Amino acid sequence: MTEKEIFDRIVTIIQERQGEDFVVTEALSLKDDLDADSVDLMEFILTLEDEFNIEISDEEIDQLQSVGDVVEVVKSKE
Repeated sequence: MTEKEIFDRIVTIIQERQGEDFVVTEALSLKDDLDADSVDLMEFILTLEDEFNIEISDEEIDQLQSVGDVVEVVKSKE
């Protein structure tokens, strides 16, 4: 799967929660721009794990600041 395909799937996941008109970029901050608390972030991580059939470690979760970071982690799991 290409980075673009991964990004597009992540955009879909975010827009399902935030609305179709929500603009998603790789620089989008998971905590600030999504106005997400720790529970929201864990739900997002669990959704990613299910969607991409991967497991994201606690250490990797701590490093996820932006959508671009998420794309990199998912890509590294392929």
